[in-house]
Amino acid sequence: MRLRYKKLIIIFTLAIMLIGMGTFSLIAPSTNFSFVKGEDGNAPSTGALSTMSDKEIEASITTLIKNYFDAKQRVDMTELAECVSDVSHIDEKSLVTEAEFIEEYKNIECTILHEGLREGTYRVYVYYEAKIYDIDTLAPSLTALYVTSDKDGKFTIYLSVIKSEDQEAIEALDNSPEVQKMIDSVQKNLEEIVSKNADVRDFYQMLESSDSEDDEEHNENISNEGGNAASSSASPSPTKK
Repeated sequence: MRLRYKKLIIIFTLAIMLIGMGTFSLIAPSTNFSFVKGEDGNAPSTGALSTMSDKEIEASITTLIKNYFDAKQRVDMTELAECVSDVSHIDEKSLVTEAEFIEEYKNIECTILHEGLREGTYRVYVYYEAKIYDIDTLAPSLTALYVTSDKDGKFTIYLSVIKSEDQEAIEALDNSPEVQKMIDSVQKNLEEIVSKNADVRDFYQMLESSDSEDDEEHNENISNEGGNAASSSASPSPTKK
């Protein structure tokens, strides 16, 4: 049962963070804001960041994240382009589908971690509660984003290939006890809501059913393509990884 609910969270949490080309979803409410401290006790920074306090950086990143989620809900690709490094990595059709279900993203809270990352880059764990159309109960969700900054102090959600050393640092943060505790908290909260609220449970079951149908259609398409390739080159049909 727990694995099933985990799958439902992943289906529902549609915000995307790319590590290479992978995704990470989930998390719990927290207002923790943690930097690696330099010898002078201040957060390491470069360029315009050197003039910003931790609170100012936190406020700027939180504003970026809220603008991003607002643009997602409105399917505003122009605004999204202002929030991310490469808007071509965002599937507009998926956002349209998501907006048909989600009326609003509420109670957005960011946990911003910097440990092990390069100066001016941050791992941001975003907790939010989704208001689903015609369902009063809010659905807790969590996603993780990688935020970078430029010399002018502009923060951007990074949606491109990440360097191996940065990916290792991100994975270390994702697997840290603090983050795993947050994930477990949201997981348990959602499981409880799904088990007690029929409307939310029906919604997730509908998503799961739709996801299964999409997988079956995708497998059929791959099989057909593989058959064509086999008939022309005698190569074995590819299998879905």
